[in-house]
Amino acid sequence: MPYPHQPGNEKGRLRDFSEFFERYARDLAAAVALATGDVSGAEDAIQEAMATAYADWNRVSQMGRPDIWVLRVAQRKAIDTWRKRRREGVLDDASTRDSVPDVVQRLWVTWGLASLTPEDRMLVILRHRDSLSVDEIAAALRKPPNTVAVALKRARRRLRRILKEVDQ
Repeated sequence: MPYPHQPGNEKGRLRDFSEFFERYARDLAAAVALATGDVSGAEDAIQEAMATAYADWNRVSQMGRPDIWVLRVAQRKAIDTWRKRRREGVLDDASTRDSVPDVVQRLWVTWGLASLTPEDRMLVILRHRDSLSVDEIAAALRKPPNTVAVALKRARRRLRRILKEVDQ
């Protein structure tokens, strides 16, 4: 849903962006947190992605799904941070899972998701939690639908294997 405003109208631009932020920021942060297992990192990534969206709001607001664009930007920022922390040896599986609220952590599937790579988690969450089609995910990630479908199939297979191992 585009957020129309008149170019040069700074108050209208700010109002449109504020409405967008209020409507989507919490859900987008939750999606990134589930994908990365790091609540504060997800909040940071969403804040950075929202700042990027605001800086280019004239263009972003005209997209069919600006929320998906912000999610994709936040996902990339969160994954970059995760990779950097991993390279620096700051990140281990236990510290990542400990940052997730206890309510979410108790869910068995969430534990399984935490065992996946951030890319696999994001695919599974976008498809099954957010009910996006493979084509919508492909558009958001700017990848061919077949590539996304294969990656999603592999991610689900890994998740099933993880959950099966835990169950035994």
